[in-house]
Amino acid sequence: MSHADVKDRRVHPRIVVSWPVRLWNEDEVLVGRTIDMSEQGLCIVTAPTEALKRGDSYRVELMVGPSAQIACTGEIRHVTSSALNALIGIRTRERLTLD
Repeated sequence: MSHADVKDRRVHPRIVVSWPVRLWNEDEVLVGRTIDMSEQGLCIVTAPTEALKRGDSYRVELMVGPSAQIACTGEIRHVTSSALNALIGIRTRERLTLD
């Protein structure tokens, strides 16, 4: 599947962002950086991890400013890991505002 095929399947356009993010699942916390988002999706970069599995749900906290954050619940849709990092695709249950 090509990058164009994935892009064509998206319902909502993505925008480039650079926000710290935390993923919470019970007692686990994973810290990373959001690199793009849409109304119902996020792409996050973290350190390499085996902890995230497709279909798992996490509490997501985006730090969008010095005293502002967006919190939602997200489902792991894909994880692509390398020796340097993990690229994580998340579909959010709630719509995210892009303003």
